[in-house]
Amino acid sequence: MTNKCVGCGVELQINHPEELGYTNSLDSTYCKRCYRIKHYGDHASLKKHSVSSDKVFEAVNQIEGTILLVIDVTDIDSGLFTGIQRHLTNRDFIIVLTKWDLLPKTVSKQKVESYLLSKLRDMPINVIGIAMSSKHGKEGINQLIQQIKRLKIKQLIAVGYANMGKSTLVNALIGKQDQLTISPYPHTTLEINQIEWSYGIIYDTPGIKIENSFFDTLTFEDYDTYSIQSSFKPKTYQLDSPQSFIIDRVGIVNIVPKGDASITLYFSQNCPIHRTKYSNIEQYCEKHPETLPKVIKTKRINDNRYEKFDLVFKQLGWFCLHGDFELVEVKTSLIDQVITRKALI
Repeated sequence: MTNKCVGCGVELQINHPEELGYTNSLDSTYCKRCYRIKHYGDHASLKKHSVSSDKVFEAVNQIEGTILLVIDVTDIDSGLFTGIQRHLTNRDFIIVLTKWDLLPKTVSKQKVESYLLSKLRDMPINVIGIAMSSKHGKEGINQLIQQIKRLKIKQLIAVGYANMGKSTLVNALIGKQDQLTISPYPHTTLEINQIEWSYGIIYDTPGIKIENSFFDTLTFEDYDTYSIQSSFKPKTYQLDSPQSFIIDRVGIVNIVPKGDASITLYFSQNCPIHRTKYSNIEQYCEKHPETLPKVIKTKRINDNRYEKFDLVFKQLGWFCLHGDFELVEVKTSLIDQVITRKALI
């Protein structure tokens, strides 16, 4: 019988130290890569490997069961990827919003669930349950298990974009916090892991790569700085004059208020965001060219549907704008990764 690493799912081997699955002994539980991630926090190998989305979907389609779609609640607009419509039609879904505890405590679960349902209306999938869990999977897991028991589901297939929290969630479900290898970086799981638990079988799948992600424009080392790993600490500014906000190497948001207005920032606490007067933005860019994205496209936001709306930079966070505005303008390299929505908070 072939032995597989219980952390990433790759077949174990003892002959090629530089290749995936290498271990000193075929009786080992983990490959060298996962062992170093778990015990030493060595994430360097994650730079080298990812899994194509087509390969993941092809494998999932060979497995019978209910899809456990895992979505990071701080990046809910990325989580509902278009591949679902192409590859996973005619399947039952339970959707789990992870990392719920990173949102401010004032956020209503009902409001977030309502937003999710509005996004699902145009998607040809059958949602039979929605659940929420905390970043480490400890909160909300019992309610999810009760749903699974009530629906008499015997096979679950955990699917989602990379770093949405799939392996953490599966570890929490099976009651073993350290079985599957987890890290704050994407592409830790490389093959499908089949795991038996009290209520049947769970398949943990590799995270699907987000195409045209802002993280593709940054370095691997930037991931800690820009990704949301802890609870939001929103920053609010009253906009009594035109302002510009610069996200280092990501983009610029220019805002000209019309009357009373404010802006609240929901990003990583470490995300480098600078504020300057709109009249000074050209001078700022000339003085700090290193803060600009390599390619700049411009998008003017003409969304008058809501008095309070979010300007979302997918995978990174969002600006919440409240009031009337003469101008809201975005300059960035990935303009299709910037969207607007009714304020989530």
